[in-house]
Amino acid sequence: MDDSLSSESFYQGAKKAAHKAMDDHGRPEYDEFALHAGVAVEKLAKAALAAKNPVYVAEIRNNSADMVMHLGGHVQLDEEKVRTVGATEAIRRLRKIGVLKADTDLDLLIEIRNGAAHAASDSTLAKGMITPLARTIETLLDELSKPLVEFWERWTDPVKNAVNEQEDQVFREVQLRMVQARHAFEDRFAGLPAEVKDGALKAPQPRKEEWFAKPMEVRDGDLLVLKTSGGNCPACGGQGLLTFEPIGHTATETTFTANGFGCYLCNFEVHGPDEMAALRKVNTPGLTTTVSVSHGPTLTPEEQARLVIGETRTG
Repeated sequence: MDDSLSSESFYQGAKKAAHKAMDDHGRPEYDEFALHAGVAVEKLAKAALAAKNPVYVAEIRNNSADMVMHLGGHVQLDEEKVRTVGATEAIRRLRKIGVLKADTDLDLLIEIRNGAAHAASDSTLAKGMITPLARTIETLLDELSKPLVEFWERWTDPVKNAVNEQEDQVFREVQLRMVQARHAFEDRFAGLPAEVKDGALKAPQPRKEEWFAKPMEVRDGDLLVLKTSGGNCPACGGQGLLTFEPIGHTATETTFTANGFGCYLCNFEVHGPDEMAALRKVNTPGLTTTVSVSHGPTLTPEEQARLVIGETRTG
């Protein structure tokens, strides 16, 4: 039998496609993600079937008897005559023998994959398919007695979080985006001397003038947003920037709370109080969460916002 139809060959193909899918998701290219995610599931499903019996990957067609004997190792077929099952049929067979359970999210992933291959798919739906991909691959790896870390390598932790129902969706998304930004940043310097990346991390920000709080924009009427230095980026270690919005005001002080974080080096970003809370939960101590600006009692809010930070409180 052709080695390309072995369980190990299907496994290696699934691993390669799964890593491409995670890279696609981080760029973000969700149609490409759906395509590679579907290929990963299909190949790993075939690996599980072939491990049971090589003939289980045979597609039933006019030459199905020859195909079965080819997979059994007794007949040689030309490469163009070799036909194996597609993703939908491979999943159906695994469900029939009890390896996989019915899963509408997995079925949707395969449908989106087919759309990405033949027509415009729904990118919004594709973006949310990390969990069924991770869950299905974990099940199939258990069936093959393959370690999760061997398959996912640097993607192991975010994949584990994708199936961790004890954490909320916002936490899982922030953690995934952070790891994706980190990997994309590291990939930019792959094969280059270490000092090249170190130089990029130590270089001054292109927005050096924004080391102090100052007006950035006005949103929702008179709602002011301030921007200030935010310390090391949890994704790449570079210098990130925090955004703030006002939460309290007295005659002599205005208090702002962090409502976003962004890094120009690796493009990691979070937005809003829920994502900021999730960011702090992903082991990122040291990020400023509140800023207090002292001012005179006669200043307008716009004038107050022009003041340099008088006192910083972290929490």
